[in-house]
Amino acid sequence: MSPTRQIFELTRRDFVQRAKSKAFLMSMALTVGIVLIIGPLISLADRDPGPVQVGLFGELPAGAVGSIRGQADLLDMDIELQTYHDLALAEEAVVNGELDAVVNGADELVFREEVQLRLATVLTGGIANAERKALAGDMGLTLEEVDTLLYPVTFDQRTLEPAETEEDRAEEFAAIIGLMLLYISILMFGQFVMMGVMEEKQTRVVEVVLSRVKPTQVLIGKVIGIGLLGLIQIVALGGAVLLTVSVVDLMDINLAGIGAKVLGLLVLWYLLGYTFYSFLYGALGATISRQEDMQGVAMLPVLLILPGFFIAQLSLMNPEGWLARAASLLPIWSPMVMAVRSTASDVPVWEVALAIALILVTTYGLVLFGGRIYRGAILHT
Repeated sequence: MSPTRQIFELTRRDFVQRAKSKAFLMSMALTVGIVLIIGPLISLADRDPGPVQVGLFGELPAGAVGSIRGQADLLDMDIELQTYHDLALAEEAVVNGELDAVVNGADELVFREEVQLRLATVLTGGIANAERKALAGDMGLTLEEVDTLLYPVTFDQRTLEPAETEEDRAEEFAAIIGLMLLYISILMFGQFVMMGVMEEKQTRVVEVVLSRVKPTQVLIGKVIGIGLLGLIQIVALGGAVLLTVSVVDLMDINLAGIGAKVLGLLVLWYLLGYTFYSFLYGALGATISRQEDMQGVAMLPVLLILPGFFIAQLSLMNPEGWLARAASLLPIWSPMVMAVRSTASDVPVWEVALAIALILVTTYGLVLFGGRIYRGAILHT
């Protein structure tokens, strides 16, 4: 049997064995179900409360209604005004939640429990402007002179950097989701690789396997088999996340703004990151033979991952900083940091190529190192 065929059979064995596991099926169903449920829950919690309801009572300056609406437009507030002829009825509507506030003449605002500062600013500003316009009219000033009196200075406005576009927000969202999926899959399926290596040592199955194939082939087959299973779960989880986001319309994200280049980079770095850490977990799993030792050893990759996870989030804000650039080249962090940097800025091609080369060389070294540890541990047993 050729080495490629041997690796294929080892891959199929690990894939089928894990796919039939009740723990895997339950965790997949539970995770996807939770993500799908989150969408409707957020929709219920984030329903549009509708326009702000304000009651008007008493004598108000001429043009007060229009002036209040103008102030509300400046602060992007949707407001509805209703006239009341009985203050008691207006206050009762506030208590019952039918009104958010009542304007009592030109000198009092009535709220239910707490003063709503944003709404109070709109109402007082609108009434004050109406009073000034009425006073200026009594003084015989024209509308242009009134506007000059109320708004004496106007400024031209410009920005030094372009504003964030819908495409930028979509790519940043994709980077964050990709980062989270990579982090989850490394912790979950990397430990599956470690557990599989350790269990085969405990049951001495690996002694039979190693009599026919090389240790490196065993590790490669295990990583690929469990990786394919993990990829299926990640695709299902990612699909659930995208469905939830499209239904809820979180942060006004346009999923169509995620380009093929960004998706391609995220998938590439996901595969490189998973492969690197899976071989690391496999090499570490070859050093232990008891369940009690697994938890302590499994913490070592976690300690390596966490700094890169946080640096990747910081690189969204400063992708060209020295820390982000250095971390994006280190194999232990490049799958997370470089993936995020590539979406947040135009990373030079040579940096991406160097990061890919470094992680490939390091992963190859891990395969050889893990195989030697594997064989050494079995021979010792």
